[in-house]
Amino acid sequence: MKNLLTQIIVILLILTVGLLLLKFYSAANVAQMEKIGNLKTENAVLQKEKDDLSKANEGLLQKNKVLGIEKAQLELANRYLKTDFRKARIEVLEQKFDSANPQKVLETKIRFTEFDSDTGSIVARPAEFTVRGDMIYVDALIVKFDDVFVEAGDFLKNRSLVSFQRIFGEEQAPSDGYRTDAEHQIPAVYRSGNENDEASELEKQIWENFWDISNDPERQKELGIRAIHGEAPAQRLEPGRLYYLELRASGGLSFRVE
Repeated sequence: MKNLLTQIIVILLILTVGLLLLKFYSAANVAQMEKIGNLKTENAVLQKEKDDLSKANEGLLQKNKVLGIEKAQLELANRYLKTDFRKARIEVLEQKFDSANPQKVLETKIRFTEFDSDTGSIVARPAEFTVRGDMIYVDALIVKFDDVFVEAGDFLKNRSLVSFQRIFGEEQAPSDGYRTDAEHQIPAVYRSGNENDEASELEKQIWENFWDISNDPERQKELGIRAIHGEAPAQRLEPGRLYYLELRASGGLSFRVE
């Protein structure tokens, strides 16, 4: 009887411990499942935040790309606006004065040299002219494109164009002046490569039909031209000075004295 009671007590103890252990492990399992559930929720939140950040990053990259393009365009436009696209130097070689009036200049001998605005190299063989008087005029044809093309750095319309026609003095008629660029032809400085390269259709249209286009507002609009006309800047010459004739991207011709 005593042994039976002992066995019963042992069995009850074992069951009690088992129940306690089962209760403990069940509680631990529930806590573990809750923890896993919380982790899954946090992971979903983190994944959503990651996706949102990825989208935001893509947006920033795209924005930076656009800003980079705009910055490059602005830098290019600013460079075009500041760059001289035709530059020529006029040197006074000699002046002859009136023996009866020493203050009056009868003739001025000059040397006309055109340079590449980027490299500084001479574009064509320097030419020497003798004009009457000491006031020189440079007769030119000017084409100015709409500002939007200059600002955007358009490949063909990013700068004003000029064709030097004649150089003459104040005491002579323009028709008696000395021709520089060939009439109705694209100036050599605008041609790419060698002389056999085919010129752009736009420039061919302009120079071959300059005066027709200047009298046709509709055609000017089609070609993106805001101004097309003749221009003849003048400068009184003095010995010992250098005179630079320059054309900027969005403007006309101007003299600079050194």
